[in-house]
Formats: sequence, C-alpha cells, structure tokens
Amino acid sequence: MPISRAHKEELVARYVELLKEAQGVIITRNNGMKIAHFNDLRARLRELDSTLMITKNTLFSLALQEVNLSIPEELLKGPVAVTFVRGDIAAAAKAVLAFQGDVQMFEVTGALVEGVNYDAKGVDLLSKLPSFGELRAQLVGLIIAPAAGLVNVINGGATQVLNVIAAYAAKEEGEAA
Repeated sequence: MPISRAHKEELVARYVELLKEAQGVIITRNNGMKIAHFNDLRARLRELDSTLMITKNTLFSLALQEVNLSIPEELLKGPVAVTFVRGDIAAAAKAVLAFQGDVQMFEVTGALVEGVNYDAKGVDLLSKLPSFGELRAQLVGLIIAPAAGLVNVINGGATQVLNVIAAYAAKEEGEAA
C-alpha cells in the first residue's frame, strides 16, 4: 500500500530532526528480521540514548540532503534500518555489533559520524574506542598525576628533614645521658 505525500513529508521531517540531534548514524541491513528482534535491539539502544528506525531509503536520502550530509548509495539498498546515536557512539556501535552476532539476518554496513563515512570495518573500529566515561577517567588521571607527583616530592623532602631532626635529637639525648 503506497503511503501518502503528507506521510512522506512527516517521515522526512522526522529523519531530519533525528539527524540534527544525532552525533552519528549506524546503517544496517535487515533481511527478514522479525519485529521482536527489532524491539529487543531498540530497547538496548534506548538505554544508550539512541534510536533505531526502519527507514524508507529514498526519504532518508532526501533527509540527508536537507542537512547537507551524504553516504555511499550502496548503504541504502534493500531493507535498511538506521540507528541515530545521540549518546556515546562507541557504546552504540558495540551494541549493534553484538546484536549482529546474535541475529543472522542483521548486518552492519556502515556509519556516518560527524560527516565522516565508515564502512563495516570502520564501525568495528568505532566500537573499540573507549567510552566517554573511560576517557574522562583517563583525563582526570593525567591532570592529577603531576599534582600527585609534586605532593610526593614535597612530602619526601619534609620527611627527610624530619628524619635529620630526629637523628640530631637522638644524638643529643645520647650525649646528655
């Protein structure tokens, strides 16, 4: 059953809205997947601040043009689902790739992150990036390390001075006795 022009315009507007909010999109091909599988993946992705939508390829292409983005045409052939990632792209890529391992009819074909196109291997590399939390922890560690080193140097110097004073005091007590 064909969809009306108004519904097509609504879909393009929704895709444009999601593209503007997203830090990236992960493109997948789904050949004959059941709705239950999609609902399972949607639930996983919702926890990661991401949205999975089965897209109309022509309408999604129009939305990409409207926001001045492009992806290789071969990614939009056949039944396609797009994950719009607002949160951590690495975590979403991990979830989508894990799902691909679980469901045979689901294939990650590429991604678009901040205007850069990635193929399936690129998505695998994105999934291996550290999460934002891990990066923050590493940054805090780098910032704190010099300060901790300075504290240890100052503390070490003060400890040595105290040891010298304690040695002189012990010597004085020994001479007094």
